[in-house]
Amino acid sequence: MKLTSILFRKTARQPQNEKKVPFKEILPLQLRNFVSGKNQRTAEKGCLLEMSLLLTCLEQNEFEDKRCIPQFKALNQCYQVYTSNMERIRSSKEQIVPVPNSKNLTHKQVTYLLRRYPTV
Repeated sequence: MKLTSILFRKTARQPQNEKKVPFKEILPLQLRNFVSGKNQRTAEKGCLLEMSLLLTCLEQNEFEDKRCIPQFKALNQCYQVYTSNMERIRSSKEQIVPVPNSKNLTHKQVTYLLRRYPTV
């Protein structure tokens, strides 16, 4: 191991000297006054687990509804929670002015802040 490191020491590439490589500024080094909203997608898939549990229960019990009542209740409860969460998320996405001390901002809220406090 030590012998190979000694042999290949001369063939390894040395780091470049920073003074020999000049920096060429192609675009100005400042932030734009807006943010695109391309990559803001929700990753939540709804009640997929509850739906799969209900379908397996129905399949095992030859599609009799009476034997799978707890799974139906769990699916309905999950769906109610999911719809309330989605309504809350939609209402927060519609707000342009951000809430103070909020950690998750939409692209519209970030654009609002960048236009209000531009970089010079």
